[in-house]
Amino acid sequence: MKYEALLKTFIQENGLVNHQISSFNDFIESGLQKVITEIGTINPEIEDLEIRLEKISVGVPCVKEANGTIRKIFPNEARLRDLTYSAPLLLLMTPIKNGTELEQIETPIGTLPIMLRSSKCLLNGLTAEEGIKAGEDPEDPGGYFIVNGTERVLVLVEDLAANRMNLDKRTLGTTTESVRIFSEKNWYRRRNSVERRKDGALITNMPPFSKPLDLITLMRALGMDNDELIVNSISKDPQVTGELYVSFEEAAETVSKKDALDALGKKIAFGQGRPERISRAERILDTFLLPHMGLEPKDRMAKAHFIAKMTERVIKLHLGLIEIDDKDHYSNKRLRLAGSLFEDLFRVAFRAMINNTVYTLEKAYKRNRKFSIHTAIRSNFLTERIQHAIATGAWIGSRQGISQHLDRMNTISALSHRRRVRSLLSTTQPHFEARDLHATHWGRLCPSETPEGSNIGLVKNLSMLAKISTKKDDTLVTETLEKMGVGMEGVK
Repeated sequence: MKYEALLKTFIQENGLVNHQISSFNDFIESGLQKVITEIGTINPEIEDLEIRLEKISVGVPCVKEANGTIRKIFPNEARLRDLTYSAPLLLLMTPIKNGTELEQIETPIGTLPIMLRSSKCLLNGLTAEEGIKAGEDPEDPGGYFIVNGTERVLVLVEDLAANRMNLDKRTLGTTTESVRIFSEKNWYRRRNSVERRKDGALITNMPPFSKPLDLITLMRALGMDNDELIVNSISKDPQVTGELYVSFEEAAETVSKKDALDALGKKIAFGQGRPERISRAERILDTFLLPHMGLEPKDRMAKAHFIAKMTERVIKLHLGLIEIDDKDHYSNKRLRLAGSLFEDLFRVAFRAMINNTVYTLEKAYKRNRKFSIHTAIRSNFLTERIQHAIATGAWIGSRQGISQHLDRMNTISALSHRRRVRSLLSTTQPHFEARDLHATHWGRLCPSETPEGSNIGLVKNLSMLAKISTKKDDTLVTETLEKMGVGMEGVK
């Protein structure tokens, strides 16, 4: 009886789908504005014109009738009339002409599907009797969307944790040991790696380079043009640094920083002059190499130190001083909730809308026509992209099945569907270790509830008492460590 009382109290306080609702609420409150702030301004090729993006706001769910009237709409009406339960998005902008700020403009940029029982849902705050009058089950916890009259739920996505090193060994190919990282910051997500070849040379892989780069050349290009500094940043253990000999031999021709940058530029800027090659290489290093460390030239030295630590781990793995990382350990994984998935989708859709708006403004300007920011923004441009992704489940990044039709077979199946966890691994491949029950699933994932067939072990469900913690800003931790004297080279 004590356990029953504990379970009942936990569910009453935390709910069964609150992880979905709280995540979507966070997207509404901060995720939308985060995307707007990232872009900041619109700079069309129009003389002395700039448009500063200020604040985005979400209205209440509504519908536009055939006669042009706009009124509030409840979820049940959207189901019966095959409508989308959505709210308008309003964007506040400040046009700047010849350096002078003009009158601010607030214009609709589209509509956003609203999750039932979220902070923007009209059912939020209603009593049981009021909910019944609105045609809703008062016991339904929400956590799903209504698009074109169909109930759609965003399934939790299981993914490897970003910005964490992952050590691995290989038995095939030209490399033996490797450490890779999915570096992520805002909409930037890049895969970088450091690998050891069979001949002992250390190489790095990063986009947009199609072939591996010499490790030492890369570190010199980042500003470490002193060999002693490179060695000391990797390790002070003679056993580790002795493995760097072959790598230094291969980078003998790129002694200075400029030479190293030019060597990288030759691989990507074909037929261009030395200054253009160096400039192109610098831009690539700022954008494509470890974006979570920063995107500015001042961040290159920090990236060099990070690469050095990746190199140290690869060498120690080769020497048998450390073991490979367990990719299936749940500390190395993260769950992408509705808010995070929506932020990715909105970011891509909004950028596409901005590009379309810039094209429209520039086209009108070149034809000497009078143009208006209001008319240049196609409100259905963003709406169609968001609704199409939810209606079909085809998400950005070529991911399929993110949005699914809510299983209404019975109450338990409907609740289970909103607590489902889906891996992005291919169901046609064996992936035996990924499908196995792992010790770290205890208390987090149900050991029994998984489908039979090709999806077994790749589709899971949260345990009854599982509670998902949310990501926090690590700025406070970084600032505290810096105040304590911890820097790139350890304790100062």
